[in-house]
Amino acid sequence: MRRLAALLAAVILTAACTNEIDQSTRPTSVVGSYQLKAYGGRTPPVQITTENAGTMEILSGELVIGADKSWSESRVYRYTENGAVQQLSFGSAGSWTFLRDSASMQFNDKQLKYQFSGLAAGGTVTLSLNDGYTAVYSH
Repeated sequence: MRRLAALLAAVILTAACTNEIDQSTRPTSVVGSYQLKAYGGRTPPVQITTENAGTMEILSGELVIGADKSWSESRVYRYTENGAVQQLSFGSAGSWTFLRDSASMQFNDKQLKYQFSGLAAGGTVTLSLNDGYTAVYSH
């Protein structure tokens, strides 16, 4: 029994000494395409603005994280005004890096000239956007 307890303690101490949540947080593990699953805590379509006679909704999105430390994001919106519906697309891109070999990521948007952070683990990337919303993407 003492040997089992000593072995268990050694395993726990070894696991506690790493700052990696699991193997899915390694830079090579986050590379790939992800689909938007939630925006602002809600599943798409998500209404994000209401102005006078119009509303704007996010319908879908895709995040692509490249092995070359690049990323791109595209979102499809629906704008409805006085019964007329338009579908619009938005895209951006930049570079990314892991912070301290953990699940934390820093995204640099080359087109819009700003930074935001993210968390990657278990096949999901959660972006903390500058507008105060979170966007959750999954494989």
